[in-house]
Amino acid sequence: MKKITLFAVVMLTIMSASLAQGYKISIKVNGLTDSTIYLGYYYGKYQYVRDTTVLDNTGKAVFETKDTIGGGIYFVVLPGQKYFEIVLDKDRDFFLDVDANDLVKGVKAKGSPDNSQWFAYKVFIDERGKKIEELNKTYKRLKDAGKEDSVKIVEQQMKDINTEVADYKNKFIKDHPQSLVAKIFDCSREPEVPEAPLLPNGKKDSTFAYKYYRAHFWDNYDFTDDRLLRTPIYHAKLDQYLTKIIPQFADSLMTEVGVIIDKCESNREMFKYTVWYLTHYYETSQVMGMDAVFCYIVDKVYIPGKAFWVSENTNKKIIEACEKKRPTLIGKTAPELILLGMDNQLVSMQAISAKFTILYFWDPSCGHCKTETPKLVDYYNKVKDTLDLKIYAVCSDTSLTSWKNAVAEKKMDAFINVNGTRTAKGNFHNLYDIYSTPVVYVLDYRKRIIAKRLPVDQIGFFLEFYKKHPTFKD
Repeated sequence: MKKITLFAVVMLTIMSASLAQGYKISIKVNGLTDSTIYLGYYYGKYQYVRDTTVLDNTGKAVFETKDTIGGGIYFVVLPGQKYFEIVLDKDRDFFLDVDANDLVKGVKAKGSPDNSQWFAYKVFIDERGKKIEELNKTYKRLKDAGKEDSVKIVEQQMKDINTEVADYKNKFIKDHPQSLVAKIFDCSREPEVPEAPLLPNGKKDSTFAYKYYRAHFWDNYDFTDDRLLRTPIYHAKLDQYLTKIIPQFADSLMTEVGVIIDKCESNREMFKYTVWYLTHYYETSQVMGMDAVFCYIVDKVYIPGKAFWVSENTNKKIIEACEKKRPTLIGKTAPELILLGMDNQLVSMQAISAKFTILYFWDPSCGHCKTETPKLVDYYNKVKDTLDLKIYAVCSDTSLTSWKNAVAEKKMDAFINVNGTRTAKGNFHNLYDIYSTPVVYVLDYRKRIIAKRLPVDQIGFFLEFYKKHPTFKD
């Protein structure tokens, strides 16, 4: 039996009063008494507890509220975190008869056609799933034995089951077009990719399937229906689209994120969740360059004041976080630093002449720096005669003595060593968002940022790739 984790997190939920109402769900759990059970719901990628009740000594209980609550797929959680899903939409007063030992075939509904249909589907899909599981085992055994003719028969049997499931859903959509379950089936459908056209050379276009699938991914999804937000569907599709289908480059992602936000804007709940999730995801992403997507969202939503669910102070802090990141986005010219060098002379970072410059922010007492600095010294010594590269090493230690001793001890003499606490221009903490050390930035010959926050042992791989990239200029 599947288990589910419930997150007791409070989140402001804005619902449409015209679509939302209370509920009364009477329940009899056969085989279970004197136990606390929960009514939960999906909200994007999360699950929350909505209500609790206690089964009496006959296994009966009632979930009831007059508060408004939006439609969606909810779930009843029994002891041991076993659960089953229900539909909460038009039918708000109904009875559930449950066999605690069989939460697939042993769940019946009275007074709710939506749930009767939902439970029938769950039985249907469970049976087909078991058949597919057995066929997969047979397929592997026959494949290992090299019985290709038998393998083809099993492949066809699996295709037939998938076709049967698709036909079931299509018929349900046709017979119950206004049902939430029909909407869920419709929104879950994958684009049917037609045969690829022929290119002028007579060969099929090998990129057609991907392009078509990407262009039609959202065709069946209704961004105006926030009931779908309270199902597992929306977040799964959003995550699949932005992490598996769209190339993981900031420019591509910004375009697609903008389109999705625009699609959601007519529904306040969808808009709120989508913007909130994407803001958090890209602000905290550890993938290089994704902070540009975060800043794009800030420009599109927070600066114009469209984030109606956040306070003025929170909105201000989000904008400030973006402005702190903006100067060092990939592609930006690195902010100038003029710092004190080893000979007590000021050294300009921008004045360094090299095809590549590495900005290395470090501290002699930093434990991680003690591991990374020797790696950087070794790398530089290996490439300095063949690669036009300079390292501008910014020490954050306030003691000039400990700084100079560490430079000598770690054999960093070939670097351009400067002390970050002795500055003529540029507070490196603010300009480069340095809240810990070590931190690496890689600049091109124009002092544009081409990489940042790389581990030292990835610098070589990155530069080899970058030199082969068509935008690299000699």
